[in-house]
Amino acid sequence: MSPTLRSSLFAFAAVTFLVAEPDDLSWKDKAVPQWDEQDAKQVLADSPWAKKAELDQVRNLSKFERRDGGNWEAGIGPTVGFAALLGGNYEALEVARAHARPDLGTVLVRWESASPIRAAEVKAGVIGVMWQGDYYVIAVHNVPTPYRWRLESELKDVAFLKRDKKKDLKPSRVEVMRQLNGRATVVYLFPRSAEITKNDHNVRFVAQIDRLFVSQFFFPEEMQLQGQPEL
Repeated sequence: MSPTLRSSLFAFAAVTFLVAEPDDLSWKDKAVPQWDEQDAKQVLADSPWAKKAELDQVRNLSKFERRDGGNWEAGIGPTVGFAALLGGNYEALEVARAHARPDLGTVLVRWESASPIRAAEVKAGVIGVMWQGDYYVIAVHNVPTPYRWRLESELKDVAFLKRDKKKDLKPSRVEVMRQLNGRATVVYLFPRSAEITKNDHNVRFVAQIDRLFVSQFFFPEEMQLQGQPEL
């Protein structure tokens, strides 16, 4: 983890999701210097650059898929293996439970590199994500994440930005900002060498975090402030 990102860790641990009135969109009609704290909270919580996404769980693999993949332990719930020893209805019940889709809650997915987000963080007194270099920066806030080595490297391989009729854009780097409550902010840095413009109808952010799956659409044509694209 880079020093600048590490320095923001405890600040994020104390910050909860910012709540704003959903119908208050007055920030759209103001120049950034005229934003008040309520405008800033709206931009950070619900705007073209900030969206809530429902968490989903990666599907558990069947025993045939695990056999064909050469890894009998891959994608299997922790109790299924034991139930298989008992056989019959026990195994069927645990397989059904393993494939159930519980309500895993939501996370905030925010396009951190957009200047309106940076300005709103200052207005709201929030210490935002810090990084070095020229990137599109997207952060998934308040997500449960396991504590293990080389997690960042794993996350880099299972995330991308998907654009219509264009090659998927992979992150150059991923940083995990762990919090004291067992949650984390996961920061994805995508190279700006692959330009995203308002002509891209939509950009879909997709990521897997351990066994959790996150997917969220962003619309570059909406990600403008006073006629200027902000990404």
